[in-house]
Amino acid sequence: MKSILIRANAKINLDFKILGKRPDGYHDIESTFQPIDLADFVSIEKAKNYFSGGIICPESENIILKTKDLLEKTVKKKLPCRIHLQKVIPISAGLGGGSADAAATLVGLNLLYNLKLSKKELAKIGIKIGADVPFFLYGGTCQVSGKGDRIKPIKIKVPKMFVLFRPHKRIETKMMYKLHDKRGKDFLTICESICPDIKKLKKYFGKFDLKLHLSGSGPTVFCKVNDCQLAKKITEGYPNFNGDIFICHPQKEAIKVINIKL
Repeated sequence: MKSILIRANAKINLDFKILGKRPDGYHDIESTFQPIDLADFVSIEKAKNYFSGGIICPESENIILKTKDLLEKTVKKKLPCRIHLQKVIPISAGLGGGSADAAATLVGLNLLYNLKLSKKELAKIGIKIGADVPFFLYGGTCQVSGKGDRIKPIKIKVPKMFVLFRPHKRIETKMMYKLHDKRGKDFLTICESICPDIKKLKKYFGKFDLKLHLSGSGPTVFCKVNDCQLAKKITEGYPNFNGDIFICHPQKEAIKVINIKL
């Protein structure tokens, strides 16, 4: 195998509860994660080490390169490769883009170098990178608990589509957990206090008798829709929104290998 191309889907949280803070600094959560068809693409080929594409931070902070480094330390061998990231999922938006890219990197290198690591073994590496990474390795609709390391695939009825509004305001997950610990409020309440667009969207969704949901730590919010015309009406009817609007569909997989060159 010479190269591999992987689709890394974003996720939304159909529900989300923070149960408390753990001794290790993480928080115990309960949430239903759902992959959607808003995706990054990660291509990896055997070559001299090089990273290109969506460069959104210094190399020392790059989650893909951190993941590669940790995997190399785990298997105790170098995995030289060229990695190209086509970045589409907005960052700091509650959609899990960084974690999806990390999971794609683990899956890609595992296959490219025939490391034969199981999903469970990859998840043990992934949780060291980020709490959401294990979910992306397992896939579809899942009940996620603990600090993100307990993954249970479930079957529930999901809507045909989701309409997402992502305000142009980056919200760091670590900051949101700190505010939760300080204020004792849920993420939606906190987001409403620091991002005025969310209060406006809550009222707007209400006009259609639709409930506003927050994805992860925000600021992305969404509603569940089963009718294409209604989805179009929602996206076109909100004036002067300072952000991105997406109509997305649920997916059965979080990470999908879409091309392999032998």
